[in-house]
Amino acid sequence: MKTFSIVGAGRLGTVLGSALVRRGWQAEVIVDRNARAARGSRSIIGRGRVSTSPAAAAKARGAVIIAVPDDALGSVASALARSGGSWAGRYVFHTSGLLPARVLAPLAERGARIASLHPVQTFPRKDAPASVFKGITWGVEGDPAAVETAEEIVRTLRGNVLLLSEKDKPLYHAACTLASNALIALEWTAADVLRRAGVSEEAAAGTLFPLLQGTLQNVKSFGLEKALTGPILRGDVATVRKHLEALGGNPGTKQIYAVLGKQTLRLAVKSGLPPGRVRALKRLLEGK
Repeated sequence: MKTFSIVGAGRLGTVLGSALVRRGWQAEVIVDRNARAARGSRSIIGRGRVSTSPAAAAKARGAVIIAVPDDALGSVASALARSGGSWAGRYVFHTSGLLPARVLAPLAERGARIASLHPVQTFPRKDAPASVFKGITWGVEGDPAAVETAEEIVRTLRGNVLLLSEKDKPLYHAACTLASNALIALEWTAADVLRRAGVSEEAAAGTLFPLLQGTLQNVKSFGLEKALTGPILRGDVATVRKHLEALGGNPGTKQIYAVLGKQTLRLAVKSGLPPGRVRALKRLLEGK
């Protein structure tokens, strides 16, 4: 039976630990400096001992998965390395999308096999089901032996592996951030525009959500280029001008519209928008 310990009883660590247990893995220790958080995660995972000391994970059997904020990874790796016990041949993973496996160097120096293992998914709550991992992609990078075991974890969770180089991780993580966090910020901006049109916050969300859902389904079904609709794709200069005029009272929102409009225009060009319309829209979006 595969065994593991989790260091970091946050949302990702808890959901990942719970999913592995439900796929037949054995949880050894759940570590968090906040004892209450560790106990809460243990109740969801359903297996494993609770500890506030990294030494407990160091002395346990099996792999160690470190799911802590990026700025804590280095200190956690050092604490684990100082905790005693043999690290020779043990697998240690961290879940940062940005930082390389190399941040676990103190453990590698003790003989551990290290890799980064990052799911391209959001985890808004600790008790998400194991199915949240089904079909998603994981960015994996590290030493070959650890990468091989990371791939086994991903297969166990019914996911897909994207092998990364250390130098490409910042680009990879920036893409994930744009696709998720920036999307939420954009929807919040769109809801604010509706609120300024007299629509209540609740009604704004209800109005935009089906549109967002339909757009994402179109992307899945048809791809990014063919999913694009709207006035820029049609070359509708008059509509875009009216949008910009209506947003004139809020320079920040107008700037967001213009920046994203220029990016949309690049996509519309690939879809065959006539050059004359492209030039007219570009001048308009650049404020010329």
